[in-house]
Amino acid sequence: MWRKIALVLMCMLPLTGCWDRLELNDRAILLGWGMDLLEDGRYLATANIVLPMAAKAQEGSGGSPGFLTESAIGKDITDAGQNMQKKLSRVTFSGHRRNIFIGENLAKHGIGHLMDEYTRSPNVRPRSNIFIVKNGTAQEAMALFYRLETNPSIAVQKIQEKLGAPISRSLLDFFIQINKNKSGVMPTIEVVNPEREVPKKTENDSPPQPTLEMDGIAIMDENIKLVGYLEPDDFWVRLWVADELKKRDITKTIDGKENTVSMRLSNLRSKVTPIFQDGSVSFKIRLTARGEIVENNTAMNVAEDQVILKLEQTFQKRLEADVLQVIKKVQTQYGTDVFDFGDTIRMFHPYKWKKLEPDWEQTFKQAPVDVQLQLDITGTGLYEQSVLPKRSRDTE
Repeated sequence: MWRKIALVLMCMLPLTGCWDRLELNDRAILLGWGMDLLEDGRYLATANIVLPMAAKAQEGSGGSPGFLTESAIGKDITDAGQNMQKKLSRVTFSGHRRNIFIGENLAKHGIGHLMDEYTRSPNVRPRSNIFIVKNGTAQEAMALFYRLETNPSIAVQKIQEKLGAPISRSLLDFFIQINKNKSGVMPTIEVVNPEREVPKKTENDSPPQPTLEMDGIAIMDENIKLVGYLEPDDFWVRLWVADELKKRDITKTIDGKENTVSMRLSNLRSKVTPIFQDGSVSFKIRLTARGEIVENNTAMNVAEDQVILKLEQTFQKRLEADVLQVIKKVQTQYGTDVFDFGDTIRMFHPYKWKKLEPDWEQTFKQAPVDVQLQLDITGTGLYEQSVLPKRSRDTE
């Protein structure tokens, strides 16, 4: 009997204890990771590491940033990460990593050979967001102290959301898109200086500082190389056509340079229908939106039905032209299907897609597109009539 008990206890000995434990205090939690290409062909990795005590102090006093920026050079991501670990007293942990930043030079060179680690490592979140740093490096963007947030990695995600874009363009989303369409898009950020420099006269002054700005999207080809950008004024068109836009403020001039009307669009929807005829394909795009007038710098009385009808027609015509112009620009300059037209054919006409897929890039460039918008103005703000004295821009 005692022998059996002793045998059981001996078998249990290797199963007890926490010999390989890793406490939270032994982890360096990464919120952001960046990669840049150096002139000698090596890679510069940059990490945003959470500083819990500094972050807590910042909440109470608005003092130092709540993150540490560290960098290292290596032959690839793994080698750079190993070299970075030599500088850190804690083990890096990327399970909470929210964003990945890619410098512009590296994006132009191509990042396909670096993306393997992001799909192979179990520590990489497939929902991590990925950004291209336009006109700069990932290290510059990640080292910037963004004053509204404790970490710049958090800031870019929130900015994107507030602009009406999807909350993220994750690694998983990008891999799905690049495999389906042989092209993909990544949001871009840029480190920008203030529009006007304001001198600091006292210690308590807070003039504008260099900051992060969302700056459209980067277009990547099938080799995951950067081929060009869509500027912010074009970026929203791509989101709308792809049925991903949540809201958008639009300003148009009406009968004069200073006569502007601003409208807040919501309930934006898109339906793309492929039309097959004589062996070719064209696309019919039907867009819908609701609008609310948020600013009226004209002499028009938006309380009148005929004025609302005129504004609906004017905005519909202008927006249809804007959307068509951006689509033609992408077709002629880049030839990459960032609007997911091919995916629409694949889902609803799989047999036709098999015939079109081998030469889809050329087919996309030549495909005619028809755009129609249905805009309904449902609000004019707090007051229908302006509370300002009656005026006429024509007499000014």
